[in-house]
Amino acid sequence: MLWCQIREYQNADYSAVRMIYSTGFREHVGTVYLLALKQTWIQAMLCGFCLLTYILSGSILTCMLCVGGVLLATRMAVQYIFVQGIQLGLREDLLDIRNSYMQPGSRSCFWVAELKGSIVGTVGILPCVEEPGAWELKRISVKKEFRGRGIAKALCETALEFVARHNVKRVVLFTSMVQTDAHKLYDSIGFEKEEEFVWPSLPARLINFMVFKYVHRNGNVMSC
Repeated sequence: MLWCQIREYQNADYSAVRMIYSTGFREHVGTVYLLALKQTWIQAMLCGFCLLTYILSGSILTCMLCVGGVLLATRMAVQYIFVQGIQLGLREDLLDIRNSYMQPGSRSCFWVAELKGSIVGTVGILPCVEEPGAWELKRISVKKEFRGRGIAKALCETALEFVARHNVKRVVLFTSMVQTDAHKLYDSIGFEKEEEFVWPSLPARLINFMVFKYVHRNGNVMSC
């Protein structure tokens, strides 16, 4: 692993943490856009629109321009959905990180990975809203240029060691179908995929966007 310091969150880290989250979230826009274009109903709609445009205009160029406009509009729609998702996270636990994760006596905490004075990764743990009695691993993110060096694994293991000390028996996390590298990480540190479901929003249902729920039981906690 590239040497870095894993430490608890400090107030001075606030802007860097929110930036890492926003940037990492936005990286998946292109993948989700391609996922949308693979949907049969979207392909059929594009073909129908292309045929209709050609019948009305009699021009292949006009047809191609119109289809290009539809593809661009679709891309912008996916970007808009991602922006809304980013804003949701920034308004929830990341709005007041200390209040959300760092309350004295609580079994929640937030850590950052610091390298040469810069924050390069984050992870948090707190009670799971969707599953009372379980704790949720959240905001797992490492800057793109520092990935593949064991930083994310070290962050997650720090969180798992923390909950083991506090006798937490069950840790869950939620990840999307497009985060394939993250799935390998979770498998390597003892998480198991327990459930998968379509994200409960209309845009997600339209493109069959799957979310995976992983679980880690205390008996599998690894030593860091």
